Amino acid sequence: MIQIIGFPFFESQAKWIAQLLSGKTTLPSRDDMMQSIKEFYHSRDVAGIPKHNTHDIAEFEYCDRYGDHIGFPHLEEWRKELCLSALRNADTDLETYRDSWADHDLLQEALQSPHFTQLGPQDFDFPM
Repeated sequence: MIQIIGFPFFESQAKWIAQLLSGKTTLPSRDDMMQSIKEFYHSRDVAGIPKHNTHDIAEFEYCDRYGDHIGFPHLEEWRKELCLSALRNADTDLETYRDSWADHDLLQEALQSPHFTQLGPQDFDFPM
């Protein structure tokens, strides 16, 4: 699952850092950052979310808010649905969830995305 969400998220972080280092963007003021942190933790406290889940990249809203902040696109709906499908399958049967093809239509959509892979369907060894 980390590959489904993690890599695009990590890519957005790398692009943001590159923009900072190249001078194409700047950090917000210290006061703005501190206020944002206070608001963020307050909203998490109100929602009952523990602090140890602060950087939960499997939380789509967090990824999308981050993308909004740095000008990076939101995660694609197929990516979110594929992640949720993997979680549901793992919850149902942790031993064999990777063998399930119940999300075949989402995999097909993923294979069409230029952001998912440079390989074509012919490069995969599973029935289409």
